[in-house]
Amino acid sequence: MEIITVEEAINLKKALFIDVRSPSEYQESTIPGAKNLPLFSDEERKKIGTLYHIDKYQAYEKGLKIGASKLYLIFKTLTSFLDSVNKNTKVIIFCWRGGMRSKSITLNLQMMGIPAIQLKGGYKAYRRFVLDQLETFKNFFHFYTIHGNTGVGKTKILKYLKEKGEPVLDLEGLANNRGSIFGDIGLGMQRNQKMFDSLLYDELRKNNKDYFFVESESRRIGKILLPKFLVSAMENGTHILIRSNIKKRIEHLKQEYLPIENKNKIINLIYHNSFFEGKKGKQWVNNLITLLLEDKYDKFIETLLIDYYDPLYSHSEKKYEPYDFILYNNDIDYCVKELISMIDN
Repeated sequence: MEIITVEEAINLKKALFIDVRSPSEYQESTIPGAKNLPLFSDEERKKIGTLYHIDKYQAYEKGLKIGASKLYLIFKTLTSFLDSVNKNTKVIIFCWRGGMRSKSITLNLQMMGIPAIQLKGGYKAYRRFVLDQLETFKNFFHFYTIHGNTGVGKTKILKYLKEKGEPVLDLEGLANNRGSIFGDIGLGMQRNQKMFDSLLYDELRKNNKDYFFVESESRRIGKILLPKFLVSAMENGTHILIRSNIKKRIEHLKQEYLPIENKNKIINLIYHNSFFEGKKGKQWVNNLITLLLEDKYDKFIETLLIDYYDPLYSHSEKKYEPYDFILYNNDIDYCVKELISMIDN
């Protein structure tokens, strides 16, 4: 049976990664782009694991019985995946440690005519590989770090730069969190550290230029911790300050956050933020919530910007003075053209 190392698999030009772990394992973290074809459901995996500690031979027998009943479905689903990709695509099968789950499926797929390859060491080896490889990017890229108060349009500028073909490292996008107290509103579940690291490694290795545009971040985005080398590289890069008037900032934030589907979640976040009541008082908190409940979004956002976000970020903004470049974002297209021109020159 053919086995492939993580490094060999990652460097293949055409590869289809198949994660045969249970749905919850896959959901927690996987190799970016991998498809999930679980040999066992979460409940089946739990039962087999419990049985293994009592009688490992009975556990093997039960696993064989359950797995055998799913092989045909796995085969049919995999062939449908293969119909939509290049015929020269290598099929890489992996489980947690490159054990029985991936081995049994790889062998059976090979017997059915699919040139499947087992990933040596499984996802555990991939995770170790990613952590080792991230450190190799130290001092590899120059970062054009974009600063500015909340709402000046930093995220939108990065999006437009990416559409123009510029290398952009969207850290908040990788974390699926905007990095503020309302960071995950409308975004769903934040990614965990394992998945963030994998996506970050993927972005770094795919960039064929020697620079990135990136939004200024502290070392923590929600629950995610950025690698120290990345924070240091961003701090030592070229610093660009974006400014915009309050009206434009309010419009940017409305475009990003509206419509609000869960006001109760925002109200709960406001009530549990120690700064709000401790520094601004109960009356301020109650007034803010009233604005939200009455759909007075312009005034709600303006109050947050002036009373909370602007004072909060004024200290970090001064840290990088004098800035290498200052741009006034009255027009996104203008800002993007200026930034690209800056790179060209």
